[in-house]
Amino acid sequence: MELLGRPLSARRFTCCVRLAAEVSLAPSNSQGRVLFLVICAAGIGGTFQFGYNLSIINAPTLHIQKFTNETWQARTGKPLPDHMVLLVWSLIVSLFPMGGLFGALLAGPMAIKLGRKKSLLVNNIFVVAAALLFGFSHKAGSFEMIMLGRLLMGVSAALQMLRGTQDVAEEMEEMEEERAACQGRQARRPWELFQDRGLRRQVTSLVVLGSAMELCGNDSVYAYASSVFREAGVPEEKIQYAIIGTGSCELFATFVSCVVIERVGRKVLLVGGYSLMTCWASIFTAALCLKNSFPWMPYLAMSCVFAFILSFGIGPAGVTGILATELFDQTARPAAYMVCGALMWIMLFLVGIGFPFVMESLSHFLFVPFLGVCICGAIYAGLFLPETKGKTFLEISEDLHRLSLPVQAQGPTRSSREVIQSTEL
Repeated sequence: MELLGRPLSARRFTCCVRLAAEVSLAPSNSQGRVLFLVICAAGIGGTFQFGYNLSIINAPTLHIQKFTNETWQARTGKPLPDHMVLLVWSLIVSLFPMGGLFGALLAGPMAIKLGRKKSLLVNNIFVVAAALLFGFSHKAGSFEMIMLGRLLMGVSAALQMLRGTQDVAEEMEEMEEERAACQGRQARRPWELFQDRGLRRQVTSLVVLGSAMELCGNDSVYAYASSVFREAGVPEEKIQYAIIGTGSCELFATFVSCVVIERVGRKVLLVGGYSLMTCWASIFTAALCLKNSFPWMPYLAMSCVFAFILSFGIGPAGVTGILATELFDQTARPAAYMVCGALMWIMLFLVGIGFPFVMESLSHFLFVPFLGVCICGAIYAGLFLPETKGKTFLEISEDLHRLSLPVQAQGPTRSSREVIQSTEL
């Protein structure tokens, strides 16, 4: 969840919702009701839109492919070749993250020029335009309208940002300490992050783990759930219920992540999540290979998909989004978010456009590439990522500074401000 350029941890979001609900019950406090309504609007208008538009496209897969073929045949008198139908379909799916990339680039300038409130109001234009394109595409006989609508919905999803916290006083104190330590330093630009040797470990962690989260296969399951279950041998009449199960698993994982993220720690959740995903992907592959040998194998494969989503939601999904906040100080954090946002949408686009061809070419072994990504994610998190649980921004910065510059770390202990100044020098 990203709120005003900064991700909101699952723990803080849940506590904020619970606090707002409790305050709203007091009849004398109208501010609590307003806060509760704002949080509901944030969920429905923000993260709900992202998840809904990412996953809803898989349900009408066959209908959209049929509509595309019929439209092309009406225009040219010839049907589209199968590989072209697959290409158009993958473009329809992946134009959503491409629009998200454009939206991420527009979010900053719009917020500066119009303000956040007006930007959110202007953002509704993209939603309405996309809905009109979807609604009239069949009557107009244009599958291109669906593609443009998906692009606009991606722009809209990237612009939906709000902000809320659980303990403002504590957070403000940490931010003030960090501000004092960073005083006199200018904000970094995105490309400067890659040039600073002192930030090499942070940037590498952001790129590796951010890429792993998008390339691990979870979002592909959402976008192409019906195709995955069909490949697994699940009966056609039960696929719709299996799709509902994927969403239910993600919802359940979100609540579990809220409870365990501050108790277990980020590193444990990342390593454990990717390790479990590796396990389920391996069993899923074996189930696909044996689906014709045993009648219960398709249901084992379906269960593995559910377990895969649960492991992702509890581990990588809940942790990766807050890395930019916890690994970078105030001068580098905006640039880190730009890098993280652009990376996420680009990877999501590549996965969206490439997964149908991966599934067609690898067949039963379609999860093998994702299995490799999960292994790499677990190894990197276990060996190279420091634990950030219960630490302030400056404490994490000091730990990373010592890891990146081991020779200097052997010298005398320095204050937080001295560490950052020496990095600048």
